[in-house]
Amino acid sequence: MRHKLQHLVLASILITLVGCSVFAPSTPTEAPTPTSTPEAAASEGRTLSGALEAIPTEAIAPTEDALPAEVPTPTEAAAPTSAAEPPPTDQPPPAPVDPFSLVSQDSLLAYLEDLTAIQPYSGWRNSASEGEAQALDYVADTLGGFEVLQGLGLELERQRYHVFLGTELWETRLHLTVDGQETEVPADGLRGPRDEIDLALRFDSDGVLNDSERNPVVVEGPVIVVRSADEIRALGHRDVDGKVVFLDYEAIDKVVQGGTGPAVEIGWDLLEEEPAGLVLVTQFSNEVGRSHGSFVGDTNALNWVETDAAPPTLYVRLEDLAPAGIQGWDDLSRIEAARLTWDADVFSPAPSENLAARIPGTDTSQAVILGAHIDSPNAPGAMDDGSGSAVLLEVARVLDASGTQPPVDLYLVWFGSEELGLYGSSHYALTHQELLDRTVAMLQIDCLSRPLDGIPAEISLVTWSYGRLGDDRLPWPDHLAGAAARHGVDMVIEDRYYLYSDNSSFAGFDVPHADLIYADEEAMEATGSLHYAAHIHDPYDTVELAAEVSDALEQMALVALAGALEAPQEIAALRVAPPPDRRAVFVASHTESVHMAPSALTDLGMALAWEGFDLDVVPYGQPVIAADLEGSDLVVVLPVVDYASPEGDVTLYDEAWSPEEVDVLEAYAAGGGLLVLTNSLNRLKYSNRVLDANEDWPDANALAERFGIVYRDGGIDVRQAQAEGQHPLVAGVSTLDLANNNGVPFELPGGAGDEVLAQAGGAPVVALVDYGSQGGQVLVLADVGLLGAEWGPPANMTFWRNLAQYARQ
Repeated sequence: MRHKLQHLVLASILITLVGCSVFAPSTPTEAPTPTSTPEAAASEGRTLSGALEAIPTEAIAPTEDALPAEVPTPTEAAAPTSAAEPPPTDQPPPAPVDPFSLVSQDSLLAYLEDLTAIQPYSGWRNSASEGEAQALDYVADTLGGFEVLQGLGLELERQRYHVFLGTELWETRLHLTVDGQETEVPADGLRGPRDEIDLALRFDSDGVLNDSERNPVVVEGPVIVVRSADEIRALGHRDVDGKVVFLDYEAIDKVVQGGTGPAVEIGWDLLEEEPAGLVLVTQFSNEVGRSHGSFVGDTNALNWVETDAAPPTLYVRLEDLAPAGIQGWDDLSRIEAARLTWDADVFSPAPSENLAARIPGTDTSQAVILGAHIDSPNAPGAMDDGSGSAVLLEVARVLDASGTQPPVDLYLVWFGSEELGLYGSSHYALTHQELLDRTVAMLQIDCLSRPLDGIPAEISLVTWSYGRLGDDRLPWPDHLAGAAARHGVDMVIEDRYYLYSDNSSFAGFDVPHADLIYADEEAMEATGSLHYAAHIHDPYDTVELAAEVSDALEQMALVALAGALEAPQEIAALRVAPPPDRRAVFVASHTESVHMAPSALTDLGMALAWEGFDLDVVPYGQPVIAADLEGSDLVVVLPVVDYASPEGDVTLYDEAWSPEEVDVLEAYAAGGGLLVLTNSLNRLKYSNRVLDANEDWPDANALAERFGIVYRDGGIDVRQAQAEGQHPLVAGVSTLDLANNNGVPFELPGGAGDEVLAQAGGAPVVALVDYGSQGGQVLVLADVGLLGAEWGPPANMTFWRNLAQYARQ
């Protein structure tokens, strides 16, 4: 094993999924096929820029129409009327249309066809790309055609935000010469790692960050076919010099090769021989133990091969080579030459988007949110998560066709960049605090799957209960399962204490939530990966496979519709934590990383909710003002951190507290408030994963120095601090977990009210400072990782509960 493998890390969080049982529904009512085309919806001339500035949320007004003002409720149907010929009074009114009877497999699959036709072969997990944007254009265009919903007052909101890293594949083409004739066959490219810019740049065709200029690389040469690790090890430089290697992907498939490490070693052996080009070839299989291309375009083993001789690399499905006369592996030897064309650019930061549709309910004081992620239908990702995206469209179509108004406000949200780390849902949760306060429940639809032969699947609801705090009740999944059963759908409920899908971004805000998925986690994980056993994150996640399990897709749509129409209309009916009587505000005005905010600090948020706190956030890009802090019992100031590009003009991204903001926060503490200061030497992601350096950490001092506190250069290179003293904040606490080498040392003002509560290596890590004459205090943390958690039971839970109880006093 090479010493370079110290840089081998897992790709940005692979969202774990789960599954359920299938009920055979009755024959669906025929529904009209969606008519909007991707071409009509696609935006033209869209240019990506790494220097994209923060763009405010855009509200899209509903279109005008001539529908009557009175719209049927869920128990009524719109009856045809005519001013010239009123309906006879001696005939009974038409029977109400049952919206559940209108759910259609044909309609669902038609939506999938449309979504997967948008920019095919333009990038795997196409977060933060033109494909994602054009998919949202298609959704908005489709929603614009629902006249009844327009009459209800349908509103669209489109949000733009940054993700840390994005890859745009402008051109990926493969020409094969067989029997003297050249034929183009479909080919796709690799997007590279999600969080390591230096490694991702090996998947940029010109190696220049944030350059959107088209500059394709073209390589051409004779072909050599390699099928196994043994064949790779037998190769010499002269065997591949100037040649294009066609590699059976199974040789470096990390699932079938027993892990990422062994697969990286094999890939490294090949790339060190410096082929002119590389084509990864996958083949369809439903057999456990055989490769079918899992993770080939996203988190494959080549991501972690650190070599300067990275050749242009594409991947193809063996089945797509038929136009060139290639019918199987033996025919690959007939290829006389191959020509690869590759043009890709990497951006940091990169733009991504959400689209939300509000359908007003009869009661607008409450809301239900249905979500899906739009960033992968054409990856291909018909099942993950084209299925959820299509289900949301089907819910909208059924409501429109049946003339049904939901009982409470219904929000259908298509999230971007889920595959990169729940960016879209995190941004949405952090910027919609008023909505979350009135949300009865949230349901994510992610996703359908096609299990391998012999692997079972079930329709499941997966959630995260308050079990770690002593209450494992699941009223929202229980209620939804009961409603689904009335419509002929049986489900299982799973309680899992980890991030699952976009629903997880709402868990820390005490929003009842669940993810709807067709899979079986235990059976699938036994094969080496749930994704591998479910045909998701592979090149065969297609409409054709989705059609094989269309009964399950229809049942998922029925469950989503039940969530929209049959959720309890009282928040208290589903929330387990006590009604809030306190308020905690997280100030993220200069914290661009959504993974360092309450949308990712789930356990902390649940601990605060359990003690009666309502969580609010001042989101990134919104300066904190005094009104934001009114009535708050606790204010947590999150670190200054942005997605600063390592190249270019960093002043475009530089973050700092303004004097006005510092005045507001100082006044809060001086007025008797409890203010928590945090810092971070690095950008963190889920489970306190330490990533790139945070050049903005000194900017915390603009605020800290108002209280006589100074953060100093250096790092705290331990993972655990020792609690000390008898203060209520550390009652029952012996040690506190930190993120690895992420703490920033600080000095205290030296006053009589200073108290060190925990230290590491002789340096204070947690301290409390009295401030002002009205009993204000500042709690200083060396590391925001003290508020996060590794996977598994959080070691700092007692500290968080102590903090909540102390803030109540």
